[in-house]
Amino acid sequence: MKAWGRTVGLTVVVLVIGSAGAWAQPAKGTPATVTGRVVDNICMLGMGLKGDAHRECAIGCDKAGVRMALLDEKANVLYTLMADKPFVDPNSQIRDHLERIVTIKGDLYNAPGGQKILAIKEVQPAPAGAASPGAAKNPCAAKNPCAAKNPCAAKTPAGTK
Repeated sequence: MKAWGRTVGLTVVVLVIGSAGAWAQPAKGTPATVTGRVVDNICMLGMGLKGDAHRECAIGCDKAGVRMALLDEKANVLYTLMADKPFVDPNSQIRDHLERIVTIKGDLYNAPGGQKILAIKEVQPAPAGAASPGAAKNPCAAKNPCAAKNPCAAKTPAGTK
C-alpha cells in the first residue's frame, strides 16, 4: 500500500512540474506586415489628435517616453509596438516616422483582451500615393491645439532635448 501511495504521489509531482513548464512557454508570434500611421497613444486616444499637423507634438511626447502605436486606419486596428528583443527602446525604429504612414514587418502577438502587439523587425516608409483616410478628419488641421492640450509641451518642447 505504501508503494502505491508513493507511485501516486510521484505521478502527481511529475504532472505538476510538467504542466508548469507548459505554462512558462513563450508566446509564438506570427510573421506579419502591417501598413498604418505611427501615432502617439496619449494624444490620439486622449484627445483624438493625429496626422502631420500633430507631428511636433508627437515628437515631444516621444521625448517624454510615450509609447507609440501603429494605427491601421483602413481596418480600424491599433497595434501596440514593441522592440523584437529585450532592452531596446520600442520607439527607436519608428522615431523618424512619427505621424507618418509606414509599413512594418515583424511578429504579431495576440495578447489577452484582444490587444494586438507588433514586434518590429523592419520599417519602410509607405509608397508616395499611400494617403491616410484619417487625414481629412484631423482636428489639428485647422489650428494646432496640441500646444495648449499637450501634456508633454510644457516639460519637453519639441525643439529641445
